[in-house]
Amino acid sequence: MSVLSILYFLVALVNLVLAIMVLIKLFQQEGALKGILGIICMLYTFVWGWMKAKELNITNIMWGWTACIIVLVILQLLMGGSAVPMPQ
Repeated sequence: MSVLSILYFLVALVNLVLAIMVLIKLFQQEGALKGILGIICMLYTFVWGWMKAKELNITNIMWGWTACIIVLVILQLLMGGSAVPMPQ
């Protein structure tokens, strides 16, 4: 396992924890129906989290989640070239 793979796994784990924290807030504030929608479509949870960040005092969680997404995209781009086999 490469260093990038390990780093990707750790950032993805933090990303999942932060997403679940916002999802819990979504269930508490909006009820089961929108909570299930948030599970099916995490983009809804992400947008809802930013819309309610100041009201629910989760701004730091949302900044962390956003940073994780950006880092995951960068790591995926860096790792993408190594995932494609070279033709011989």
